[in-house]
Amino acid sequence: MTQSPVETSVWHRLLSRQLTRRSALGTVAGAAAAVSLPVAFSDAQATANNGAPVTPDTQKLQPRAFPPFTPIEPTAADALTLPRGYRYQVLAPWGETFTPDGRTLGFNHDFVGYFPIDMLQGGKSSTEALLTINHEYANPMFVGGDTKERTAKQIQAEMQDVGVSVVRVRKEGREWKVVMDPRNRRIDAFTPIELTGPVRGSAVVKGATMVKGSVGNCSGGQTPWGTLLTCEENVDGYQKAWAGSGYEAMHQGWVTEIDPFDPAWTPKKRTGMGRFRHENAAVTLARDGRVVAYMGDDMQDSCIYKFISRDRYNPADRNASRDLLADGDLYVANFGNGSWVLLDYARNKKLQEAKAGDKPLFTSQAEVLADARAAALAVGGTPVDRPEDIEIHPRTGDLYAALTNNSRHGNFFGQIIRWTEKDRDPAATTFLWEVFAYGGPQSGFASPDNLVFDPYGNLWMVTDNSDLGTNPIKAYHGNNAMFFFPTEGPNTGKAYRFAVGPVDAELTGPVFSPDGKTLFVAVQHPGEDSESLDKLTSTFAAKEGTRIPRPTLVAIEGFPGWRQA
Repeated sequence: MTQSPVETSVWHRLLSRQLTRRSALGTVAGAAAAVSLPVAFSDAQATANNGAPVTPDTQKLQPRAFPPFTPIEPTAADALTLPRGYRYQVLAPWGETFTPDGRTLGFNHDFVGYFPIDMLQGGKSSTEALLTINHEYANPMFVGGDTKERTAKQIQAEMQDVGVSVVRVRKEGREWKVVMDPRNRRIDAFTPIELTGPVRGSAVVKGATMVKGSVGNCSGGQTPWGTLLTCEENVDGYQKAWAGSGYEAMHQGWVTEIDPFDPAWTPKKRTGMGRFRHENAAVTLARDGRVVAYMGDDMQDSCIYKFISRDRYNPADRNASRDLLADGDLYVANFGNGSWVLLDYARNKKLQEAKAGDKPLFTSQAEVLADARAAALAVGGTPVDRPEDIEIHPRTGDLYAALTNNSRHGNFFGQIIRWTEKDRDPAATTFLWEVFAYGGPQSGFASPDNLVFDPYGNLWMVTDNSDLGTNPIKAYHGNNAMFFFPTEGPNTGKAYRFAVGPVDAELTGPVFSPDGKTLFVAVQHPGEDSESLDKLTSTFAAKEGTRIPRPTLVAIEGFPGWRQA
């Protein structure tokens, strides 16, 4: 039987050009040398990268050419496998009580934010913190009674098990422990949340100014002023799954800001940052002090965005900072010419002229933001291969993005790209980009997902080889894993396997403590492909006396900590 040729996308033609350019430069390291120049960052910018505030001066630390561990081999074991000398502790698993009023931790942990307990006083504690844990979705097999048809009781259980947990933790001796605290709380599908920005009160949200809940909480980001940005990704399917619950899909799919330190502060959905399948938000500061957030739309053939606040960050005024993301401009990346294109109805005629048939595609800025994906394509945004996590290199300021895969175009392995803004200013409207690493059997990894940097500028990445059937990945990759990449020197872009997760699981939300001695990682959906409770594929983190696998946070120890410059 003759097979149809795989469709070549605009993005794949651009990749082909980049690959030709890289070959001309000779090596990955040679291609990287042109953009690997150090640049100074403020403490606020270092704090904003996905992870805890970094303690050492990153400009005085030398990059590593080799990993600080002995790489491990792939495995399909139902365990969290680590190199010799490292150990892990299960911390804050699904279902454990953690609030004074008896609330339990939600299901399917994803992004983890580390907020040092003394952060608002200028501290960087590595032994006590408020952690924020995203809970992306609930599996009906494990949550709410495993009924063939969702009952009202099961729907309620699922709605209570998604969202975000704010959890105080403390290291006591060699172990981390959950600490009861009045700031411990759950933000779930019932929590009142305020809409801000141009979509607030508009027809696309049925006039709403307050909405119910935050769902689809995938990855996220942290702001310099100590708030969480939780990103709502897969939200449209709940309209059917939670029928009769009052769920409104257009009230979801945004970036929601939560203050872990202040339970009285109402969470805010920042509609100016657009509605799409938000993966994460990597936050930094422009040279003029405005706040910039980079975001990916986690879907095949979708775009990369950045938001620039209208006002400037003032470290001395936290209350004002908590409103910075209410107003600003949204841009989409055009990788064909290396530019950022403004998504503003009043200032971009292409949006005014865009049509669906003979009708205008948009008539207002609220409509542009509510369908940012369509707006992006209308103005020439480049659809890429499932853009997931985006993070900022602490030494160079370069942006790194994980493009997970795109089976629509025969790309099962994905790639990591990076770009440099003009004059290294995040508010710039032009950039240069290249491919940092290609997934595949030759590199040993596939389907890059969440990213995190250490202060030396090394990249740590976890994979998302999910829902890919019998494609070639599983033959060489084993379970989902975590990798280490040097970003400078002779081994730039080479992958070293650090950890392998249990059966059916992803490792998600990696974040280091400020001293670098603990790596927090979430273990999401172990046993997800189980046929039934009697035929489980995993029992990872099951309670004593049971076999039900549990999503959980783990604290990995064995790191020597960052060198002090």
